[in-house]
Amino acid sequence: MIATKVLLLSPFFYPEAISTGKYNTALAEALVRAGAEVQVICSHPLYPAWEPVSSDKTLDHVSIVRGGKWVRYPRAMMLRRLVFETWYAFHALWTIWLRRFQPDIVLAVFPPTLFFCLAPLFFPSAARRVGIVHDFQSTLGFGQNDGFVCRQLRRIVRAIDRKSLHSCQTLIVLSQAMARVAIHEYAVSPNRVVVAYPFVTLKPRTGSQAKLMAVLPDGVQHVVYSGALGRKQNPFALFDFFRIAAGRLLNVEFHIFSEGPVFDELCRIHTASPLARLKLHRLVPEADLGELYSRSTIQVIPQIAGSADACLPSKLPNIVASGCGILAICDANSELAHLVSQCSGLSISSWEPDTLIIQLEKLLEVVKRQSADERRSVAEPIVSNYFSLDRVLDAVLTPEYHGTSLGGVPPATLESES
Repeated sequence: MIATKVLLLSPFFYPEAISTGKYNTALAEALVRAGAEVQVICSHPLYPAWEPVSSDKTLDHVSIVRGGKWVRYPRAMMLRRLVFETWYAFHALWTIWLRRFQPDIVLAVFPPTLFFCLAPLFFPSAARRVGIVHDFQSTLGFGQNDGFVCRQLRRIVRAIDRKSLHSCQTLIVLSQAMARVAIHEYAVSPNRVVVAYPFVTLKPRTGSQAKLMAVLPDGVQHVVYSGALGRKQNPFALFDFFRIAAGRLLNVEFHIFSEGPVFDELCRIHTASPLARLKLHRLVPEADLGELYSRSTIQVIPQIAGSADACLPSKLPNIVASGCGILAICDANSELAHLVSQCSGLSISSWEPDTLIIQLEKLLEVVKRQSADERRSVAEPIVSNYFSLDRVLDAVLTPEYHGTSLGGVPPATLESES
């Protein structure tokens, strides 16, 4: 039997330990287990610091072509996106042309999107083109009250995104809301759109579970944010909430684990005016992520207002599966809010600190009365039903795969909603 050849195109890949890089790595490993030959064109690890670190690390049975270790990313978000889109498009297209890849399946992970405007021209017509959308940058990358220049840039980004999305024969999105955006705003045929929530990537814990004891000691309630900090996380509002709450709530410590330009700015602010119960840390190694969740009383999932239709946090399945408490700051009635409520978590649509603190205190009391094992038991059917890697694999590997619906919502609902 001849193995299916899959070419995965995304800057983010192993050994990046969070976000899209972690998702792509887990997906590539699953494709290998399913019998596929996997080739990857990516960057040297760059996220979330936006500083490439040279790496020659490998994965069994995965061929990796890296580039971009010379790239220097500007601090300004729009300039950084321009550099990011441009260099990766050049790297991907040059590598495809140079190596004459002949894949059966081209798997593109968006964003970035510019590279896929031309990439399909380099492949055999028989190669299936599958896209996975992690977020819509024309929504997340720009504010809602921008001036003329930003409005024009948004139009350009939307046009590039539309061209790339329409180049895919199957388009996988991470939520029902994102499916509606793809269908109604980008005019992608509903028959091409598949909803597949992010999947659990947390590996079973092994070895010592006391590496983080000094950082997250026993006997204290820990409210934690861990992950990248960009516009969609509303980082400065999150930091203000943590600062105010740390000054009011006794026997509660607040932690931010992150890296990157925004995190560095928060560290400077914190150093100038430190609070004993607010602590900032670098990201923990992937091997310690399970312990981080088990020592967290509550994990906070923040989303800036108005972003619910553009993304769904890929960390959600890991947090749900871990059994720690969940506080989501997100749009009311959003998909994230509904998923969190099903997992015994709490969602709040307001970013007003006093409101957040009142609700946080209520959640802390609830978490005290319920063990992590009890929360895992509640979450287990949700994890198995919703957060399935198999659904993604089926959509990637099965020709003419259809299935916009998820969780009992029929495709007609997505087609008819505006």
